[in-house]
Amino acid sequence: MESGGFLLLLGFLLVLAFVAEEGFRWLKVPPVLVLMGCGVVLGPLTHVLPPRRFLEAAPAFGALTFLLILLEGGLDLRIRAVLDRFVPGAVLAVTGFSVAFAAAAGVGLVGGLPWPSAVVLGIVLAPISGAIVLPLVGQLGLRPEVRTLAVLEGALADVLGVLAMAFAGQMLTGGGLAGLVALGSLLAAGFSVIVAVAVGLVWPRLTRALADRRFIHVLTFGVALTLWGAAELTGASGALAVLCFGVTLANEDEILKLLHLGAPRAGEFARTIVARQHQFIAQLTFLVRSFFFVFLGVVVSFRDLPRSLFVEGLAVIALFAASRWAVVRALEIRGVVTLDSVERRTVWMLQPRGLVSAVLAIEATRLGVPGGESFLGFASLVIIGSNLLMAVGLPRGGTGAGRAARALRDASGAGTVSAQTARDR
Repeated sequence: MESGGFLLLLGFLLVLAFVAEEGFRWLKVPPVLVLMGCGVVLGPLTHVLPPRRFLEAAPAFGALTFLLILLEGGLDLRIRAVLDRFVPGAVLAVTGFSVAFAAAAGVGLVGGLPWPSAVVLGIVLAPISGAIVLPLVGQLGLRPEVRTLAVLEGALADVLGVLAMAFAGQMLTGGGLAGLVALGSLLAAGFSVIVAVAVGLVWPRLTRALADRRFIHVLTFGVALTLWGAAELTGASGALAVLCFGVTLANEDEILKLLHLGAPRAGEFARTIVARQHQFIAQLTFLVRSFFFVFLGVVVSFRDLPRSLFVEGLAVIALFAASRWAVVRALEIRGVVTLDSVERRTVWMLQPRGLVSAVLAIEATRLGVPGGESFLGFASLVIIGSNLLMAVGLPRGGTGAGRAARALRDASGAGTVSAQTARDR
């Protein structure tokens, strides 16, 4: 492809991504469906883009997109809201992940996969997509408590998926006894959190000396990349490290108080830098996430998938819908969450699969899991089906508080980041 045609295509995809994001506000059609559909047209249908070359870049591109999503999610969380809603969010994330894992693994076993492969398939399909949920929750007019619940679940689901795949990878490649592997995973997770919090507390003080530099936000992004890479090389969790780094940057005051380390010296300057950093990361995330979903449509040839995979995909989506409803109702009955009818339906439908499932499917192929070559196609079918279900099932309106919040945001003309911050305060 010539440079002019390539730039024209890039420009078209960015315009399409923006239109798809705006279209969700009015039509409730998830942008992932529009972008993946565009990828299918450009790849398998017209061969404008070469699927094989795109597939070679899949692991690195997926990891970069995942990092940005987690960093933005961390910057979007407020520690007070997290502490108030952590238990419900964690219970919803763990319970939802476990039930979905069992459903997907069960379908894999019935479909003829050996049990290790069925377990990996369950891990691939179980986590809901933080890449989709985190940007959407701010547009649904939810109460702050429910919004925080959804954000926590989206962020934790990604981390659960990555940790579970790391555990499975160690087991499949002869990583030792299950107990030792589990203990190692827990220690690695704890190490990731400690290092990320330490770097997140030190970094605002260093940026104060670089306040007049034009590319300070690029430098912070570089620190996040370094943190991810260093954590992965030492056997820790890069995903958890980046998430905690973002949370620490956004909540320096509260974390210092919790650790009894006194008031922050960076003060208002650090908060201003973090707010601008959030805007920069949000723009970068939008760019990379948009290209990733187009890329996903390019690399998967749905015409070549066996019909049995379509049947199994429908079975997984149906089981996800039924089990998700059961989980939400059970948590309500036990008093873990309190939802009105609209919020209940929203939380029920907020279970799209997306980026993390695609990345984990690629990782399963890399690990050489028997039957893993079909996992990316399987994941793509579930991604499309679950997003269609969400598009149809999400309430068109909202609670009174939600409608008021949306009206205030639209009237003020504030961006997503500033509106999120104002509501959390």
